[in-house]
Amino acid sequence: MLISKVIYEDEVNDHVRIKYPGFELRDIVEYYFEITTESNLITPFSIVALPNVNIVASVNLTDKSQTLKVDRKLGIKDTTGDKLYGSLSDAMTIIHAPGTHEFAIKFKPGVLYPFLKDDIPCLLDSYKPLSNYIDNTIIEELKSKKTFDERVSYAENYLLSNIDIFKSDYKLETVIKAVYYITHCGDFKSNMVSKKVGVSTPTLNRYFKEVLGMSPKQCFRTMRFKIALMNYRSKGSSNSYDELGYTDFSHFAKESQCLTNKKPSEL
Repeated sequence: MLISKVIYEDEVNDHVRIKYPGFELRDIVEYYFEITTESNLITPFSIVALPNVNIVASVNLTDKSQTLKVDRKLGIKDTTGDKLYGSLSDAMTIIHAPGTHEFAIKFKPGVLYPFLKDDIPCLLDSYKPLSNYIDNTIIEELKSKKTFDERVSYAENYLLSNIDIFKSDYKLETVIKAVYYITHCGDFKSNMVSKKVGVSTPTLNRYFKEVLGMSPKQCFRTMRFKIALMNYRSKGSSNSYDELGYTDFSHFAKESQCLTNKKPSEL
């Protein structure tokens, strides 16, 4: 039986390695990660990707690599290949077949907006070939590196040499401030956040859709759920869920079913 769980960044897992960016890229890259599954695995390695507002660039490092995404509405889809994945408004199960070796960069919310302006909306819950955005010679050079540390070093140097593509504008700065506010202050009401960042609620809504591909309400909902799920894992159902914008634990559990089709205990 295939069991899929959420794996958080601070959890130890035999198949996943994570490395955080250097100081110069701390505001651009969330982290680098690599997934490796042995060729003799009997059961594929499967994880649940929670709804999120990140864009991920991913490359396959071997010909045996195969990745499948299970969408509860659209079914199973083969997403093998070098891809740029957009934000997720719904949870998705990701299956890594035996023999898969994949390197990826998880970018911070919105930072690719100056580079991807026209593609942000169509990347939501979808992906495009990475070669649409990066020359194939760069991708192949990355694949030629022998170790995870070498791949991270090459990726860092490439990003630093192209740092100009991450120049922000007023829209991006406003969205980043709003995301920071709800992450650190726990206020998930759009009208309150818009006041904090100095724009009207309709303007904040427009900025979010342009920069992240989703509305503030969708964004807040996904971020609130991740925080609540982390709290559930550490404190259980007795935690004060009203402080996270839920009426009670039952409300949080219903949200879990709505966003992931699973109970919190199954994640």
